Order: sequence, then C-alpha cells, then structure tokens
Amino acid sequence: MADTKISALTAVGAAAGANEIAVNEAGTSKKASLTQVEALIAPAASDTVAGKLEIAIQSEQETGTDVVRAVSPGRQHFHPSAAKFWVKATGNSTTIVVSYNMTSWADTGVGDADGTIATDFSGADWCGQVSIIDSTVAWDATFTEGYGFDIHAAGTFGVKCGKMQDGGTAAATVEDPDSWHVCGFGDHA
Repeated sequence: MADTKISALTAVGAAAGANEIAVNEAGTSKKASLTQVEALIAPAASDTVAGKLEIAIQSEQETGTDVVRAVSPGRQHFHPSAAKFWVKATGNSTTIVVSYNMTSWADTGVGDADGTIATDFSGADWCGQVSIIDSTVAWDATFTEGYGFDIHAAGTFGVKCGKMQDGGTAAATVEDPDSWHVCGFGDHA
C-alpha cells in the first residue's frame, strides 16, 4: 500500500468486514480487517465485559433460554413469565380502572363479567388468575366466597363470583365484588 494522503482516497461504499485498513503496530505498518477493528473497539458483551449487544427476537423471548442477547421493552412481554394481560375492573359496571392489553370489560349479570384481550393468546391453553376485593362480605366464619373463570378462550374470558352462607340453611348467592383483578400468562398469537 502506497503512502497516500487520506484526502486523496476514495470513500468506501459500504463498510464490510473483509475491508482492510492500515494500522501502525509498534512502529510497523500492518493491515487489519474491519471485523478485527470492530472486535477491538466493540467486543461482544458478556457478564464481565462491556461491549456490543444483540437484541433478542420474539422467538428467543418465547423460549426463555438465551442468556447472551438483551431484551428490549417492546419484546419482554413475550417471555413465558410475563403477564400477557391484566385488569382491575369495577365489580358492577363496565369500567376498567387500570389494565394492560385489554380492550373491553362487560358486566353480564350479578357476579358475572366478561373480558376481551387486545392481543390474543395462541390458543385457549393459557393460565389465568382471578381475585377480587369485596368489602360487603364479612370475611368470617359466616360466609364463604368463591370466584374464578367460567369461560376461557384465546381472546376472551369470563369470571364469576358468589358466596355461600354457612350454617343449617347453607344459602348460596351470586354477587358483584367491589372490583375484579384478573391476569393471564401464556403464548401470544
């Protein structure tokens, strides 16, 4: 390679790993590929080395086994441990108080409500949790309260709530809680 001023050189069209540049190593002129230079300037990051990170794609998040790639906020919800939706809804209305990935909440009757998930699961086999806040039940030895799912599909679900009065008459009734709390885990469509 002849000694030429940088201003006299033609610019590279695109930086490719095989392209070479001149370097001075301890007084000796040598060449280095862009791949070699990149490894020196921005090595691959690890638990102990700062450096360049590759971003995980959806399938890598879904398997949850990659320990090298970084997770971006827009993809973290694809991991199996992340809730795919959650909602707090008022017990006797269609009001969603706060939610993630929910489009609607329907009050379909006393102690009965249905939810519609914005981005569906890949199928009906997902795991969910229902809980409630209810200040109307005495939460003592007189009443037993139950709540849970009554339907479970890829993009919708239904929940029910009722109470049983203990004792000789054992009367069961459905009732609206103060608020529903529902979440779901599984694979997005």
